[in-house]
Order: sequence, then structure tokens, then C-alpha cells
Amino acid sequence: MLLFFPKPYSQETLLSFIYRVAREHEMSNLDWIFELIAKKLSINVGPERINWLMGDDLKSVAEFLGITWSEAKKLTVYHHFERNHLEVRKESKNVWFLYKKTRFCPLCLQQGYQRKSWINCHSIMCVEHSTLLLDSCNNCCNIPNTKSIILDECAICNNKLSNSPIKANFPNKFIEYQQIMNQILKENTLVPLNTWIQDPATFLKALDFLALWAVKMIPTEEFSIPSYNMNFKGNILERNHLKNYRTVEQAACLYSYIFQIFNNWPREFNDFIKTAEKHNDEAFRSFIKYGIPRSINTSLWEISRAFTNYVALEKGNLTEKHYLRSDEVRFIYPKFNGSIANSSLIKSNEISILDCNITVINKEDLESFMDKFENSYTKEELREIWGTSAKATYAILKDGHVEGAFWFKSGSAYNWVIPKSSISFFEKLVKQGSIKVIDNPTSLNEAVEWIGPNKAHLLIRNILNGSIKYTYESNKISDLILDKRDLYFKIREDIFKSSEKTEFISFREVSFLLGIKKSDIQHWIKSGRFGGFDHEDSDVIPFQNFMDFHNRFITTLELAIKFNLQIKQVIKKYTLGKLISISGPQMNDGKRLLFLRQQ
Repeated sequence: MLLFFPKPYSQETLLSFIYRVAREHEMSNLDWIFELIAKKLSINVGPERINWLMGDDLKSVAEFLGITWSEAKKLTVYHHFERNHLEVRKESKNVWFLYKKTRFCPLCLQQGYQRKSWINCHSIMCVEHSTLLLDSCNNCCNIPNTKSIILDECAICNNKLSNSPIKANFPNKFIEYQQIMNQILKENTLVPLNTWIQDPATFLKALDFLALWAVKMIPTEEFSIPSYNMNFKGNILERNHLKNYRTVEQAACLYSYIFQIFNNWPREFNDFIKTAEKHNDEAFRSFIKYGIPRSINTSLWEISRAFTNYVALEKGNLTEKHYLRSDEVRFIYPKFNGSIANSSLIKSNEISILDCNITVINKEDLESFMDKFENSYTKEELREIWGTSAKATYAILKDGHVEGAFWFKSGSAYNWVIPKSSISFFEKLVKQGSIKVIDNPTSLNEAVEWIGPNKAHLLIRNILNGSIKYTYESNKISDLILDKRDLYFKIREDIFKSSEKTEFISFREVSFLLGIKKSDIQHWIKSGRFGGFDHEDSDVIPFQNFMDFHNRFITTLELAIKFNLQIKQVIKKYTLGKLISISGPQMNDGKRLLFLRQQ
């Protein structure tokens, strides 16, 4: 086990501390300490993995080093990801902390340990000594690792790294930028940069989001700072992601460019878009198609909004201040989706940019529109409240009985927006006409099933105009109790009026009016009782043929309704010989009784 237990420095890395412990124990090869850890703790971990330890492995290593688990955790990098909700898919390819390499300040290096900021991919300078960080040996250009820092010598040429000349010539904005990075690393705090970058997580995510797309879309000379002899050279992309390792010069040029955009938002962002549009059509189209949509409903949403305003104002020559794209609507108002922008409900503008069609909506117009209908039901919610079927609810709404209700189409679906205030008024109106006693009671849902759900609006129409007596003692429209005779006569009247116009009457309507099944209708057609007409593959009867039948014959249901009897009472009269049927099972003529109307 260990003989000496030094303490870690504030903002030191865990790997730096372990190497210092090895040096304290005069190990001629500092990596031997990992063999000791493997032997004593049964933890096989290489130097590059140490800063990423978590859980039980970290607790064991902390105990081995003689420090607390809390102290050890502060030396690692994972807690930075946890507190800022940053995603790490593969440690060696992450974009926030260097995996194997390191930067350094020659003057700080004289203190003999590695700062965590030196392995931060975004760090570019030492604020304390006003110098850019170095990322290679000034003698042989070898890129150092943490062991080289602790030994203070280049692994290739043995050059003393702390003797490297400092780089003190840089723009003032570098200092402001690095101070922000240091504050995030030390305390995870951020002085708000603008109206939307107000916390460390948003700053870091926005920094790398725009940096990634900048190197894809913007010419590299745009990042360079010639007045300070700083040139952005080389490729920092690995497929569609930023590489883990970036030189200090690359990082300084790129991140100061993005930092300038943040500080002058959104004017500099608009200039960024203009430059991208001019220089790389393919990458810019990808930015529109994939990059911008990924920022929606995240902390980076302002990037999407700023882009939309740029398109509306610069490309569409629109005059208002704030716009939304159609693909953003569903995240703001879940009851809607982008298709509402293509309806007649809201004015929208389609703008083309590099063959990409973008639909924009005035934000104030949309907000005004939504204020009116914020307190609304969908058709499905209204069904739940009323207890009615989908088809019946649709028929009632489509007939215009609920003031202010409207629909818009999304794909093949119809989406209804129904003001709650209008439903309250509608229900109040229905209750006003309610009476206490109904002689021939049937529920609304039973009535809908009887006449067909597509005619439910006829029930409501006659209820509201007082043509059908009803009682309403429940809060569910489906629990309305209607007078069956009133219902029959009024719906028959409506059917006759519509059939007279179309000159046809459907089997479904005939079934309701006569109280018979489709098979009975077909039997009476074949037997000639509905007169002669072409009935092949048809489910309608010429209305005049039906009226001829109606004037000559009457069914059991019609008799019951006409004389206010029960069906079984009519059948009893037939059994007693008081009614004579001209059709039915006893005559081997169909399954239904049929009487001459004149009797």
C-alpha cells in the first residue's frame, strides 16, 4: 500500500494527482502505480480512463489514495456532464474534455500539477498569466500527455516544458471568454450573455452546436485572426462531429468566432447565416433540414427562432418582428401541428431558400388566435364529456350547433377545436327546454342508434327548436331522455324533405321508418311491393316508389307509433284477428307482418 498521502490541489485532475502520488513514492516509471491499483484493488484501468471513473471504482481508488470519495469526484470530469445534463456516448470521442492529450501554461506548470482547465476542449488561455495555453513541445512539436506535465518534460526530446515561451499576443475577447469557461469549471455559474444564454448548460451546448455547423458551412479564413497571426488550419471534424482533440489555435479561432455571435445576438447570427448561404449550399441545406429542427423544444430553441426571423425578414421581406415555422407550432400548442399553417385558419407565408420551402407564421397572429381557443376541447374530449359516439359527435359539430367550433385537416384526420364557453352555453340552452315527465321515453344514445349516428344532428336541431320533448337531469348529453313519438314523427318529416330533394331514400332510412331489417326490405322489393325499379347493387329506393308503398301499407312499428301502443299490443291485436296482415310467416311471405293502411 501507499506510504505517503498528499492532498490534491483545487481544480487538479485525478490523473495528475495519481501521477504526483507515484512521483512522491519515487517510482521510476509513474505508470507503475496503475499496476499497484490493479493488484490491490482488482481494477484494471489505463491512465486515459482515470479521469472518467465513477461509482464503486472511484470510491475504491479514493480510499487507496487516502482522500474522500467527494474529493475524488471533484477531480474527475463526469460530474461536469451530470450537472449540466451533457450527453456522453463515447468517452474518447466526447467534445468537452480531452481524452489522452493535454494543454498547459508554462508558468503554471512550474507548480507541478495539471489543471482541469488544461484538458477542457474549450479552454484556450491562462487568465492568471495572460498567455495562450500551449499544446505541443516548442522544440519537437510533440503533443504532451498528463505524465509529461507531471515530469515537466517532453516524452520525445526531454525538453523542459515549463521553459516554453509564453504567447501573450491575443485579442481581449479571449480573456472574457476564458473567464466564463473558468467560472463554469469551478462553480458551474454563468453571468447571462444575452436573453437566452443564461446558464452554463445552454452556453456549452450552444457553443458546440454552432461550432459544429460553422466548420461545416463557413470558409476557414473567416475564423482566422490575421492581426494576431492566428490562422485556423486543419480539419477538426470526424464524420459529422467535432474531433476530441483540437489545437489551441483552432479552438481559439473557432470559439471566439462563436462567442462573438453570442455577444451580438441576433445581428451576428444573421451575418453567420448570410455567409453560410453564400459559400456552401449542400451544408447549409443540411443545416436547415437537420440542424435547425434539432434545436426545437430544447434550450437552444432561440437558434431556431432567430433563423426563422432571418428567413421571414431577409428572404420573405415580411415586416413584423417575430415569426414561427410550421414545424414549431405543435411544440408550443400540442392541440395543433404544423398543418394548421397550411389551413385557412391562420395566415402563413411560404418562403424558399436554397430550394428548401419554409412556412412561417406571424407569432402575434398565432398567439392572438390561440388566446381565443386556448380553453377548448378536442372532439375526443367532448365525446368523453357528452358520452356520445364519434360519428354522432361529428354530426352534431358539423351541423354548427356549437358556436365557434372549427376543424382543420392534418393528413387524413380532422382535428376539432371546440370552445369550452360554447359548450357551457349549449348545455345551458338544452337545460332550459327540459320538462319533468316524458310519456314515451328513450335515451339520446338509443335514439342515435335507432336513426343512425349520421343523423344525430337532426335530434339536436329538433330538441333546440322545441319540436321534441325531453328531460335533462344529468350532465351528459347522452343521458337526455326524449319522447319517442315526437322523435319518430320529426325525424320522419326531415327524412321525407331530404328524400324528396334527392328523389331517393336509403335502406337505412327505410329501416328506421318501417321498423324492419335490410333483409325485409329486399324481400318486399323482390315481391314487388316497392314497385318496379333497377335494384341490383343498390341500397336506395326511388322516393316515389317508397311513398306509393307508404300510402298503401303500414307496418307494426308504424301502427304502434301512430296509436301510441307497444309493439306487443299491436301483435296481440293481430293474433286476436282485429288486424289482418297481408304478409308474414303464416302466409309464407317474408318474416314481417304488413297491413293495408286503409284498414
